[in-house]
Amino acid sequence: MSMSSKSVGDDLKVSRTAAFTRFAETLRLYVGRGGRFSYKELERKSGVPARMIEAYRYEPDHEEWRAAPLEHVLSLIAALGPEFASDMLALADQGAFWLPDDGDPNPGEFAAETSENTTEIVRRAADGVFCAEDRKHLKAVGQRKIQNGMKLVAMGSKAA
Repeated sequence: MSMSSKSVGDDLKVSRTAAFTRFAETLRLYVGRGGRFSYKELERKSGVPARMIEAYRYEPDHEEWRAAPLEHVLSLIAALGPEFASDMLALADQGAFWLPDDGDPNPGEFAAETSENTTEIVRRAADGVFCAEDRKHLKAVGQRKIQNGMKLVAMGSKAA
C-alpha cells in the first residue's frame, strides 16, 4: 500500500472507526429505548442536544451518524459517569472512576462498605465459578472498590 492510499489514523492503536463504533454501542446501552435515560433526560444532564445524542448512537456508516466533538463526548461522560467512561475506555485497556470529594470518609462507614464489597466477592466466588450473573454484579463491586481506593489515595495525599 502506498503512503498516499493510506487513511489517516491507520497506524493508531485505536482507529477512528473503532472509537466511534464503541461510542455508539456504549451510548445505546445508556440512552433511548431500553436505556437508563431518555434523550431529553440526557440532554438536561449533559447539555448535548437530544438530536445530536441520537445521531451519535448510530454506527459510523449509517446515513444519520454524526461524529461527536470532544466536548460532547466529555459532557456525556460527565453526565453518565465512570461506568460509561470505563465501557468506552476499555477499547484502550483503561478504566475510569469518580474523583473523591474533599471530605474524608467516616472511618466506620468506610470500613463497613469495604467489608461488604469483599463479602459479596467471597459469596459469588464460593461455588468456584464467576457466572454471567456474578460478573454483572462484580462489575459494580469493582467500581465501588475503585472509588474506595481513590478515597484512600486522597487521604494519603493529604498526609504531610
